[in-house]
Amino acid sequence: MRILFLKMITTALLMMGLNSASLAALAPQYQRANEMNAVISAVTETLSPQQAVTKVVYQSEDQYLVVAGNCSIKATLITLPAKAGLVGPRQFKVQLGKQRCKK
Repeated sequence: MRILFLKMITTALLMMGLNSASLAALAPQYQRANEMNAVISAVTETLSPQQAVTKVVYQSEDQYLVVAGNCSIKATLITLPAKAGLVGPRQFKVQLGKQRCKK
């Protein structure tokens, strides 16, 4: 009986240890919101004050298209390396493409 109890405890501890890395990441909907906020901030710093962001389109993994007035900008997320021993949400930077405007 004691051996069975020790096996159960060991199994539970191992399972908790294996799942600890997944607990550090953000849930998908919060990760996407975090990405979109970063994209909007980066684009807003680039645009003139008269151009307000009107649409953010998720195109594919790490690729967004941002529309502001008659202009659009492609945004790409670049993953930054995690610091050794630290866990947490994905770290990234936003790289903006060339602004394209209709005349």
